[in-house]
Amino acid sequence: MRMSMKTVGAIVLGLSAFLVTGCFDIEQTLTLERNMSGKAGFSMKVDMEPMVFFMTQMKREMDGKKGPPTAAEIAEAKKDFLKNGKKETTGDFESDKKQMQAALPKGVTLLDASVKDEELKMGVSMLFGFDNPAKLALIKKPKKADDKGGPPNPADNPFNGFKVVDDGKTITITTEVQNPMDEAKEATGPPTEKPDPAVQKQMEDLFKGFRVAFKITAPFQVLEQNATRKEGNTLIWEYDLKSIEKMKPEQLKQGIRVKYKK
Repeated sequence: MRMSMKTVGAIVLGLSAFLVTGCFDIEQTLTLERNMSGKAGFSMKVDMEPMVFFMTQMKREMDGKKGPPTAAEIAEAKKDFLKNGKKETTGDFESDKKQMQAALPKGVTLLDASVKDEELKMGVSMLFGFDNPAKLALIKKPKKADDKGGPPNPADNPFNGFKVVDDGKTITITTEVQNPMDEAKEATGPPTEKPDPAVQKQMEDLFKGFRVAFKITAPFQVLEQNATRKEGNTLIWEYDLKSIEKMKPEQLKQGIRVKYKK
C-alpha cells in the first residue's frame, strides 16, 4: 500500500513534539545591572530538514521499500512539506509580535524582534528590556481563537521555567534543562533492553542539530554556579544531545543554577 506524505504526517503527529524539538537551536541571554534591571535575549533556529528526511524514510518503510530515500524522493518530500506543512509566514510573525507586545507584563518591553525564513530553515530573535528579571517567565504570546494545538513553540513562552529568588542579600537564578530524547523514548513505546540499532541511529540523526544555551552576565559576586564554562563575568551553559544524555537525573532536575551575592 502506497502512502502519501500527508498520511505519514498524520501518523507522526503524536511524535511531533519531540520531532520538532530535535530541530531546535535555542540560545537565551540575560544581562543584569546592579539595580536588577537589564536585557534578555531569545533566539531560536529551526532546521526542518532532518524531520523531512525522517518522514521520507518512514514513508519508504511503510511502502515496503528498503534502503535510504533517493534524492528524488527527498526533493519531492521537501516540495510537499513547503506546500502543505509549513504555515508560519513573516506576516504571521508581525501579527504575533504585536499581540505579544500588548500582553507583556508591566516593566517589560520588546526592544527588537526579527524573523528569517529560508524554506526549511527559520530563525526568530527577540530582545526584551525589564525592570525585574522575575517578570521574564510571564512573557507569553496570547493564544489565537483558531489555535488547534500542536507541538509547543518555545518562542511563544521564551523564558518558561525561569525563576529568580531575591532574599535581599543573595539572588538565585534557575531554569530547567530537558532531555528531548526522554519524550522520544516515551513516544516510540516501552523501553527494551536492546534498542533497535536502526531506530536508535534515526533518533540520533534527527536530534543531531539540537542545542540549547543560556548566558548570564551580571556585576555580582558568584557564590554558587553549575555553568559549563565561564568567559569573564559571563556564565555559559551549553548543551547538545550528547552532553544532556550524560547528565544524571539529579543534574537535570537541578537545571541551570547560579547564586549571586548582592
